[in-house]
Amino acid sequence: MIKPGKKIKRIITAVIAVILLVSISFFTTDLIRAKKYSLPPMFCIPVFYYPESGSVDYYGLGYKVWEDTDPFDNVTHYYVGFWLLPKMFNI
Repeated sequence: MIKPGKKIKRIITAVIAVILLVSISFFTTDLIRAKKYSLPPMFCIPVFYYPESGSVDYYGLGYKVWEDTDPFDNVTHYYVGFWLLPKMFNI
């Protein structure tokens, strides 16, 4: 029989693994949408909106997506990075 301490460790490990897999799949989906198709992220929430430029910062599970809109050229660029890194370190 499995001891209660080992059972709790297995449950915690399984929960962390599921959260990690979900986060990786969300990140991959948003990265492909932003870089390949120039679409806004699907699994992030908009946190900061800059009305003077029309840009938006989206935050997901451990990563963020910047939407930079150029009103003169009518072009939108997306940059993907991690929470604690500045915009110049994007993927």
